[in-house]
Amino acid sequence: MDYHPTPTEVVASWIPHDARWHEAARSAAAIGVDTVRRYVCGLILDHRDGDRELTDEYDLRSIEALTEDLGAGGLAAVEWSRVRDALLLPLEAR
Repeated sequence: MDYHPTPTEVVASWIPHDARWHEAARSAAAIGVDTVRRYVCGLILDHRDGDRELTDEYDLRSIEALTEDLGAGGLAAVEWSRVRDALLLPLEAR
């Protein structure tokens, strides 16, 4: 039986550990669930890291692979409070 992670698991595993964006994502998570949702959706849907447009081919390929991993539910199926928790928990453990 093949296991397919949920969209929440995909995002919660990717964004806290991606060195390119984890610092900005953690800052967004510290503000609130809606802020982290907007930040991550901006990365994935608009190819924007805050105000900066993503043009690096490696960044764009990474986002494309993540989009494929999200599956049919896409970002609409993400439980953003769990993504926020994934971003904040490592900071609280310090």
